[in-house]
Amino acid sequence: MPEEEVHYHSRSLLKYGTKRYEIIVTNKRLLMFARRGVLFPGDDVVSFRMDDLHRIHFKESGFFPRVGTIAIEGKTTIQLEGLAPEAKMVYTQLMQFL
Repeated sequence: MPEEEVHYHSRSLLKYGTKRYEIIVTNKRLLMFARRGVLFPGDDVVSFRMDDLHRIHFKESGFFPRVGTIAIEGKTTIQLEGLAPEAKMVYTQLMQFL
């Protein structure tokens, strides 16, 4: 999109619902991207506008491996789960925009 800057791109995948996505944080949107399919590959993209996000929570649980959970409230509640260091990095990047 015009005038949109990528601020963060995750190195590992976080789980949204039952699927795993790369997380991309821009100044205008939170994007979740995954390439699906082997014979007929396609892109799976989920996008949320930063203006629609209101509140964010972060929680760590488990012993080995530590799991980080991010709950983002907006028009709907988004829950992302992944390894604690990666989830915490996404959380800190999102906090800049809320």
